[in-house]
Amino acid sequence: MSVPQRDGSDGPWQSPPPPRAPVFNAMPPAVLLIALSIAGVSLLGQVWPDFQRWVFNAGIFIAAERGAALPSQPLGPVAPVFLHVYIHAGLLHIAMNLAILVATGRAVSQRLGPGLLGSAGFIFLFFACAATGASLEAFLHQGPPVSMAGASTAVSGLIAAAGWVRGGWRGMAGLALPWIGINLVIGLLGDMMPIPIAWLGHIGGTLGGIVLTPLVIAVFEEQPD
Repeated sequence: MSVPQRDGSDGPWQSPPPPRAPVFNAMPPAVLLIALSIAGVSLLGQVWPDFQRWVFNAGIFIAAERGAALPSQPLGPVAPVFLHVYIHAGLLHIAMNLAILVATGRAVSQRLGPGLLGSAGFIFLFFACAATGASLEAFLHQGPPVSMAGASTAVSGLIAAAGWVRGGWRGMAGLALPWIGINLVIGLLGDMMPIPIAWLGHIGGTLGGIVLTPLVIAVFEEQPD
């Protein structure tokens, strides 16, 4: 009985698949841009203290009751709604947010497409969710002023967006609702938490992802030629 020869043609004896591309080559451009910008700002702040102070003063978001006196900020009161994503309280904080950004952002950005249109849609979604997170934190805040920082508002929206990409409304509910529930528990625990967590900001970012993701995909998704 003859034995089939490996001749490189299609079939059971076809050549093995090529090696996978390096992780940075496989990363969607918009995700890579945001991740590198967040990491870059943090690293630059470590070697340039004046820059770190300026970023903190310009980007920290302060939630306060209506009418409360707030310190002036270099770029005005609107910039922190978006720029708080560049401020993190230590290595663990930034590492967690970058991990969620990469894990959820890849799926969302790949759905939108790697070109200018899809990348613009992803960046818009990221910062829009940061804004909805900050807005809910400000709208529902009670008590003395508190500061909020970190990209967790934005990546909370990407959690919902990744669920939508995975399975529409059902997939979105499967990821977004547990995350909202976790943050409600954090809110109920309040001062029992060892560190302050902006649970309202997380919920606001998630709600932004729920509302905006279908619209962003409808407007920005790139169509194959």
